Amino acid sequence: MRVWLVGLLLLAACPKKGLELAMSGEVKAQRERPLGLRPNAPETAPVLVLALDGVSRELLYEMVRAGKLPNIEALLGGDHLSHAYFDDSFLSTLPSTTMAAWVTTFTGVTPAEHGVTGNEYFIRETRTLACPAPVQFADSNPTLEIYTDGYINKLTDSPTVYERIHEQDPDTLIWVGMSQVYRGADWLLLAKRVILVKAFEGFFVKLVESLAGSDADQGKIYKDLDNAAIDVVTSHLEQGPIPDVLTVYVSGTDLLAHIAKEGPDEARRKYLAEIVDTGVGKIVDVLRRRDALANRWVIITADHGHTPVVHDDVHAIMTVAADVLTHAGFRVRKFAREVPATDPFNAVLAFGGAMAYVYIADRGQCAGEHDACPWGEPARYEQDVLAAADAFYRANEDGTGAPGMKGALDLILTRQPKPVKDIDLPFEVYLGNGKTQPIDAYLKDHPHPTYIAMAERFHDLAVGLHGERAGDVLLIAHNGDREKAEERFYFAAPYRSWHGSPSRDDSQIPLIVARSIESSKSIEPRVKRVLGDRPFQQKVTDLILDIRRKDSQPKTARSH
Repeated sequence: MRVWLVGLLLLAACPKKGLELAMSGEVKAQRERPLGLRPNAPETAPVLVLALDGVSRELLYEMVRAGKLPNIEALLGGDHLSHAYFDDSFLSTLPSTTMAAWVTTFTGVTPAEHGVTGNEYFIRETRTLACPAPVQFADSNPTLEIYTDGYINKLTDSPTVYERIHEQDPDTLIWVGMSQVYRGADWLLLAKRVILVKAFEGFFVKLVESLAGSDADQGKIYKDLDNAAIDVVTSHLEQGPIPDVLTVYVSGTDLLAHIAKEGPDEARRKYLAEIVDTGVGKIVDVLRRRDALANRWVIITADHGHTPVVHDDVHAIMTVAADVLTHAGFRVRKFAREVPATDPFNAVLAFGGAMAYVYIADRGQCAGEHDACPWGEPARYEQDVLAAADAFYRANEDGTGAPGMKGALDLILTRQPKPVKDIDLPFEVYLGNGKTQPIDAYLKDHPHPTYIAMAERFHDLAVGLHGERAGDVLLIAHNGDREKAEERFYFAAPYRSWHGSPSRDDSQIPLIVARSIESSKSIEPRVKRVLGDRPFQQKVTDLILDIRRKDSQPKTARSH
């Protein structure tokens, strides 16, 4: 989901905050350990989470099993993978985009509960666009604030897995390397000299390409970034207490996939083999030297897959969506992080690749051309919400108001709005003429073989305390349902690959669980028990908590 613009190339054009972060590179203490705590809690099984951005399940499993990633194989216990369980059912949350996915991973609850429903989304009660990874405008500050001001931490309205671990066991030493979600950890480890500007889907693509030059140069940018991120972790592992829980986040697999001319699969395979596996080897070496690997549980997962798209303004329909609403008489919020409090917008768009959110105000309370709308209140269903849904339906049918939207949408979802503090209703498919149909019933009548667990995962997105943050109308572009790239559309600036849809390619993500003193046969039932019949992304938190239970005593580690 994006080009995450990176390092000194971009930060040279950024304000002071970004420059300070780029120059320093640091380990930032996240909590003050109370007096009397031990340095760590070694009596409970340690955990390492390797979080790979934008890596599909099939791609990673094939490479590991074929011996193309020997250091990752060593991290998983070696011995021809006899100590590793590869799950074949694990799915990303919806939208299958970075911020919603990683917050879900490290809180253990759904987007409708934790409140981070995408890379960008609208918060009605405060009239603000939350944008930890902006899509509709180019600004590095929101993403930098993930690290300087805890932007994602502040947006997340649920305890993180790290907070939950410390609530049960304050002695646990937790390090997080470069991940967006770190509230409750002891240390946040940031890359030295360079800082990853994370999750910029659709941000400065042409600038990145012009700055980077050739494809080889682009790869070097991401290589330098991930090497720096891993080096700060390994350098601090060399001495002192070993973390009981260590999360290491790798971004370049996704960064390159979005813009690689050779396509996302070839780019990711090369990057995994040449850069990620080498970095993992450094972690394996230092943990082995310190006798801290053999007993450690390893979890490898990702946030989403990738779907190739055409890099042009015809298939990138972000601005076309605004044209549809404008033609229908709506006043669309400017594509910007902030607008004046007096701005009279009555419709808001937020984007995420294959999907877009549409938020509608009660236009009856701001009918005047310059009236600011009361966004803390729900819109009227027929006069406002269905009017917007029908505008997109007609534009998709015949290009009404926006010729570029004709034939671009697969599904339009909508629902009756509820007050912000209420639990929201599930989305239904808009059929035209004011009619809707439940998602399951619609899919029974109109099969989508490339979509997977769509109704359940849209329920996780839409039904909850913060479900209104997924919009009043939700648009799904023809993307993951189409075989050919030239038939796919996406809500962003031009890219070569995107994601966000309920398709298998975007949604099937890896979950590998390993421990070198266990067998894959003993690990499998434990993982399946935790996943249950809903093997969705939030279960990573449940798995970590299960491993860290006090009654989960470590076995005697064998020597390497």
